[in-house]
Amino acid sequence: MSDTTGDKKPKPIFNPADVVEPTDPTPADVAVEEPAVEAPKAEKPKAEKKKPKAEVSTGSTTEGDAKTATGVSTGSTTGDPASDFAGREVVYVQAPVPPRLRGNRGIGSLLAVLGAAVFAALYAGLGWILIAVGLAAKGATFQQFILSPEFLIPVPIFLVAFVILVLLVNRAGWAAHVFGSLLVGLAVYFGTAGIAALLFTVSGSDVPSFGFLLSQPFIIVAALVAREVSIWVGLAISARGRRVKERNLQLVDEWEQEHAETKAQYERAGTTA
Repeated sequence: MSDTTGDKKPKPIFNPADVVEPTDPTPADVAVEEPAVEAPKAEKPKAEKKKPKAEVSTGSTTEGDAKTATGVSTGSTTGDPASDFAGREVVYVQAPVPPRLRGNRGIGSLLAVLGAAVFAALYAGLGWILIAVGLAAKGATFQQFILSPEFLIPVPIFLVAFVILVLLVNRAGWAAHVFGSLLVGLAVYFGTAGIAALLFTVSGSDVPSFGFLLSQPFIIVAALVAREVSIWVGLAISARGRRVKERNLQLVDEWEQEHAETKAQYERAGTTA
């Protein structure tokens, strides 16, 4: 009887052997193991952040990056292995930009303005001579001539016509200015007569005929002076235009020599593409 009661003695509740080495997992054991399962999941973002750095260090470019590359470079693509361009060497060549050629319009226009000042001075001098020899109206003075439409109209007409001529011919030779001087003289001749007739009409005074105005000595002299000034000032403009053309040819030659190798690489890249 004593043995039976001794065998049925209750075991301690907190038995170390039951806690350390359980035969069957209990719900409490599963709850304790859950933090160990969640720990690797918390470390996954760190591994994903390191992934782009490993891709940059390889030195290879993808197809998207290859489209935005500039300059001359070589490399292999790491795009879709099934693509037709997979594993092929790609060469990126920047097309050379030709030099900007210089023009003669800016300096030519400044010389045309200077020519207008020369025209005004010569025309004023010849007008004083016409007044002195009696070809002007009776009692006319040089001061009245300077303030009259016969002097004030031809000067702006010459300036506008000469600047337009310079803008059109640009770097052309002297022959273009010689032909253009005829157009400038005709513009001054007919323009002065036409504007003078319009001013007479607006003022309400007796309007002389257009043919009578064309026969006036001051208008004829203005047209002749305009042609001569445009010829000789045009000679200076054409001389500078010739130097500008020579400089442009020199720039083109230097550019072709400098970028000869780049052009060759560009052509080789085009044949292998």
